[in-house]
Amino acid sequence: MDSADLEPVRHAIATQGARLDQHSTALQGIQSELQNLSTHMATVQGIMQSSPPGPAPSAPAALSAPATQAAPATTHSAREPWVSPPERYDGNLGQCKTFLMQCGLVFDLQPLTYATEKAKIAYLIGLLRGAALEWASVHWRNQDQITATYTTFTAKMSKVFDHPIQGKDASMRVFSLRQGFRSVAEYAIEFRTLAAESGWNEASQQAAFVNGLSELLKDELVSHPVPEDLDELISLSIRIDNRCRERRREKRRSPGSDVTLRRREDSPVPVSSRPPSSPVPTPEPVQRGEQPEVEPMQRGRSQLSAEERERRRANNTCLYCRQPGHYLATCPSRPLNRRAR
Repeated sequence: MDSADLEPVRHAIATQGARLDQHSTALQGIQSELQNLSTHMATVQGIMQSSPPGPAPSAPAALSAPATQAAPATTHSAREPWVSPPERYDGNLGQCKTFLMQCGLVFDLQPLTYATEKAKIAYLIGLLRGAALEWASVHWRNQDQITATYTTFTAKMSKVFDHPIQGKDASMRVFSLRQGFRSVAEYAIEFRTLAAESGWNEASQQAAFVNGLSELLKDELVSHPVPEDLDELISLSIRIDNRCRERRREKRRSPGSDVTLRRREDSPVPVSSRPPSSPVPTPEPVQRGEQPEVEPMQRGRSQLSAEERERRRANNTCLYCRQPGHYLATCPSRPLNRRAR
């Protein structure tokens, strides 16, 4: 056999030998790791056997239950809770404090995820949009001093965007606030928010709250004792409002409501709501012995037929004498027109 023909066989044998050497080395490494693991397990077992025994449990089953629960406890303690991100902030002057508070809750519950100052600032900027995002982008690109720490960044952001309604502005809002068509619960939420910023005392807040209620609620409150504080007043108003709304819904669902509605629709319209009717001309008195003059168009019938009326209008002839050149109001042959002259 030619040596050239044996060359591929030698190469294949050499390749297989190299692979066998690699496999042998890997097996030796695995064997070494297993040996180390076995030694470690033996050491741990020796420590457990040499430790003093604890008090014997009253039942073997009581020992197995905590043992199975101990492992998951460590896993859950290291896992951070999931927190929904705050709504994106667009620079609204009255919502900056709320937005920063929500971001702070995320950082408190997930300290491992946001362990650095840069991570906190980057998370906050990712929730910005509009004017707030433009302001933050400038400082982030320039790496200004305010981006060094989260506290410095939020303090500067508060100076720019945190201008809520408070003081005199909040007092004016509380004074002019009205329930309108809202429920008392919805009205109370806005009232509490503004009242907290106004600085009014308890008595003033109660008076302002009652002043903003609807007239129906004010009438209903008269029959109840005056509550001692604002919380009781708001709770009482909400209960009364809920009962009134439920009663109105019951009336709409009652079977007699449809009958009442139909009766109202079938009832005659009041005289004050009827459209004014055109004055009816009073006939001229007829003297005794005289007979009212009968017009030619009335002879034989009380009025023209619809076809004859349309024919005379199409030909531009008088509806009374059928002559062209004038209309009924100016017909010279009509006795009423001659008498008016």
